[in-house]
Amino acid sequence: MNEPVLLRHHPSFIYRAIYSASQEPHLRDKIWLNGCLGKKMTVIVKMMALVLILLGPVEAAPLLGKLPEQFDSLGPTVQKIKTADGRQIHYIDDGPENGVPVIFTGGLGTSVRAIRLLDFLRSLRLQLQLRLITVERNGFGQTDFDPALDMTDYAEDVELVLEKLDIDTFILFGISGGGPYTAKLAARNEHRLLSVHMAATSPIIGQPAWCENNGGISGYRDLLAYPMQFFGFPSDSTLHKVEGFQDTAYDEAARAHNLRGQAAGPEPLDHESMLYCKEGPIDTSGVTADVYVYRGLADGLLKAEKSDQWQTSYPKAEVILREYPGEGHDVQYRHLDQILLDMAGFGAQLLVCEAGVNDLIAPSQLKAALADGASLGLCIWQ
Repeated sequence: MNEPVLLRHHPSFIYRAIYSASQEPHLRDKIWLNGCLGKKMTVIVKMMALVLILLGPVEAAPLLGKLPEQFDSLGPTVQKIKTADGRQIHYIDDGPENGVPVIFTGGLGTSVRAIRLLDFLRSLRLQLQLRLITVERNGFGQTDFDPALDMTDYAEDVELVLEKLDIDTFILFGISGGGPYTAKLAARNEHRLLSVHMAATSPIIGQPAWCENNGGISGYRDLLAYPMQFFGFPSDSTLHKVEGFQDTAYDEAARAHNLRGQAAGPEPLDHESMLYCKEGPIDTSGVTADVYVYRGLADGLLKAEKSDQWQTSYPKAEVILREYPGEGHDVQYRHLDQILLDMAGFGAQLLVCEAGVNDLIAPSQLKAALADGASLGLCIWQ
């Protein structure tokens, strides 16, 4: 006997199991096919038959109408263009084509796919109509290493990508070791900036005093062969609340220093570290766009920064400092929600969670809200 079409497409194995059993001669005396229960049926078969009776046949059409019409994304595709001298530039352009362009520069020694570490709030980013663009730096990920290139070359690469994408004005977003590159872009494109956002970074990088203590060979070079150490977050980091975040960071570290077969060679990382001091202080005195700064006050990498460092470096800009007591070198992720809102034009308000409800409040209300038990950021951080 042929299996009924509706039964064949039913998502539950229970229906098919009962039907198959009913077609075996030695089991037919245990099942009455009209839905009645035989005396010799086991408890399990009784329960299965009861489900069949109660639920009845289910049409396949509703399921077929809900089947996907496109694949789920595994992340943005890395694209490439060539410079006039034939050098390959790798970049990612992720978000609505008509969205506000945000040029993202990741931290020290990261590849173009470091953008994936921001994807835990991708839905918010898309809701805010932000278009994220990032360009890979010299020697990391898919990009060949050329020791002759410097920060100016990187800025020119970004500008070439923007020209290809027909983008005129944009937002800048730099984190950690990507901050100096972002400053370089800001200095070269003052008239094109909508706003600048700097997280877990500082203008002191590249200053003479900083270079005396930190310039030259990178202290991270010995960790390149161990991605889990190179990009590992402390066990008490709130980022572990984000499912898959730490593993994505491990993947990024492995990609950045091994993808082309470079086998964790330290040359690109050493070169980038030395560039900070070779470039020296970057003149951003002409920037007039708003500059938002996100600082963890327990970030040891920024401990030498003076309180007026940012305003001194951006004298013509309005500098908005967002400081987080007790937080370290992960505010670029922990407070990404606020950063995205600032980019989208909500900079006059602060995102807080009050009694399990997300809310935007004026900065003048923050102290009272925190005293009443509110916390910064989305409630899902709690």
